[in-house]
Amino acid sequence: MKKIEDVCVLVSARLNSHRVPKKMTRDFAGQTLVDICLKKLLKSKVIPKKNIVFSAYEKELKEIAGKYSIEIFNRSEASANSEGDDLTVLYDWHNKIDFKYVMMVNPCLPFLETETIDNFFINYLESECDGMFGVIE
Repeated sequence: MKKIEDVCVLVSARLNSHRVPKKMTRDFAGQTLVDICLKKLLKSKVIPKKNIVFSAYEKELKEIAGKYSIEIFNRSEASANSEGDDLTVLYDWHNKIDFKYVMMVNPCLPFLETETIDNFFINYLESECDGMFGVIE
């Protein structure tokens, strides 16, 4: 079983989307996708606020996340513009944050429920695996 203080919940966002440019800052039901995601994480009954990290390069994204008083990782410009060819560039936070494990939450999923996030987090804490992919049933 993992210690809760060892698991970071990381939300990574960028404005350089090819299909929907600046989708992270566009209005979605009166708020942004970043707002929706961070509010759900902050409603968590199991994830400590100090374990939530928002990763962004662009000032607009950092300003949105700054409203929630969570840790903001300053993503590099190369990471924000990466298409995933070099994972060490895309995940430039991997050796710079003070957590042993990282659970990523995609802010492009506005219908993802806090309960689902909490259940995954609990299952991950209780698992013997270092990494998990997919959905836990």
